[in-house]
Amino acid sequence: MARFGYDMLPTWSHWQIERYLSLDDQQRAITSRHIDDLHRWHRRAQLPVYVEFLGQVEERMRVAAPPAAVAQPDAALVSAWRGRIGEAWTPVAERLAPGLAELALTLRPEQIERLRKRLEDADATYREKFLPDKAPDRIQARGDRVVKRAEFFLGSLEGAQERELRQLAAALPATEEIWLAERQHRNRTLLALLQRIAREKPAQAQAERLTREYLLGMWTPADARRRERIEAGIAASDALAVQMLARATPTQRSHLVRTLRGYADDFRSLAGTALAANR
Repeated sequence: MARFGYDMLPTWSHWQIERYLSLDDQQRAITSRHIDDLHRWHRRAQLPVYVEFLGQVEERMRVAAPPAAVAQPDAALVSAWRGRIGEAWTPVAERLAPGLAELALTLRPEQIERLRKRLEDADATYREKFLPDKAPDRIQARGDRVVKRAEFFLGSLEGAQERELRQLAAALPATEEIWLAERQHRNRTLLALLQRIAREKPAQAQAERLTREYLLGMWTPADARRRERIEAGIAASDALAVQMLARATPTQRSHLVRTLRGYADDFRSLAGTALAANR
């Protein structure tokens, strides 16, 4: 499924951009060219990096298997892994900027308005999913998300494990509203950027600079107070992950190692296909 999904990414990406902007023929040509270039580059240059990282995590988890309790991952290590994943965005953003700039220079006001409405619809879906009106329902939704994530990595949870995980999830900082506010700020910033480029029609190099600044900073909370609360929530989530790893059964640890190895094998296969095609 990972290999199939990765191969379908260009088609899915183009469909999403079409749905959000309703492209004309010129814009479709721009979009297709840049998406295809990005996908080829990512397969060749970035997938090997992911393979190496997953291999390091897998090795660390195998070493940490009982009875080597001293080698258990701690919150600092989980945070470092998350940081490595975040760093993977930088080269992608650098590569995305020229295509976004070229497309932005062609956008019409009605397309940007369509995008605004689509983003508002997506925000409403987020609110419905993550922010039910009643507090108990929000806690239930948070617990469902955490349990689903744990089951993805560890496989089936035992009854006592799930109950404990839901209790730990309920005690996490309530950051759903903060994430929604950050999401909405990011959307407003994007719309303002596209409006500026479409209106002022700067040179391509200037448009690229503006889009690059946006893309590189889009995951960094702009508001200091929001940033502090988000960072506190992430730290609490890292600590929860450590607790679950410490309580994982041998079968669940084996499931985690197999999951990591499966993704690494898929990425290695996809990267190898790209390298072979370039010979």
